[in-house]
Amino acid sequence: MRTEERVVARPVGPPRPEEQPAPARQEPRQEWLVPDFWERAIFVGVGCANWVTGFMLMMSIFLVFIGFPLFFFGLAMTEAGLKGWR
Repeated sequence: MRTEERVVARPVGPPRPEEQPAPARQEPRQEWLVPDFWERAIFVGVGCANWVTGFMLMMSIFLVFIGFPLFFFGLAMTEAGLKGWR
């Protein structure tokens, strides 16, 4: 019994137009001078300042009720500002 098989090679013609995939859409790269970038950067900066301040207030036992909401509000601001960056 023979285990080898014969393969017949035939030339393959060019692909048909309906078989070709659509070209990939290239989106423009985001620049540093786009106003939306600076708005989000300031928003993230204010959010970071809020959660850092809230964390420091939480570390002092007396101001924990002010620091706890400020901490989570700052985290939410930072997350909202970074949403479009990913």
